Amino acid sequence: MKTTKEERAGVSPYTPQNVDIAISHLERVLSVEGADSIFAQAYWRGRILQAYATRGLMRAQQERLQQLLDRLSSASTDFNPRAHVA
Repeated sequence: MKTTKEERAGVSPYTPQNVDIAISHLERVLSVEGADSIFAQAYWRGRILQAYATRGLMRAQQERLQQLLDRLSSASTDFNPRAHVA
């Protein structure tokens, strides 16, 4: 799922020079924890979009962030609430 410029618009605390640290953190957390709950998906999507709002991102940085958004989108389509009921 591609994002529009409006979805990416927002305030970012990052610069193109330090956003890689944030992206690496997001990649690590989402690979370990995943996005098992609706809350987690909303929270991590917000964090990714915050990083995406950084002005002057390089293409590689944009691609990494898009991959994270795609991962969350696929996790939400795979989410089955009944599978999480004991």
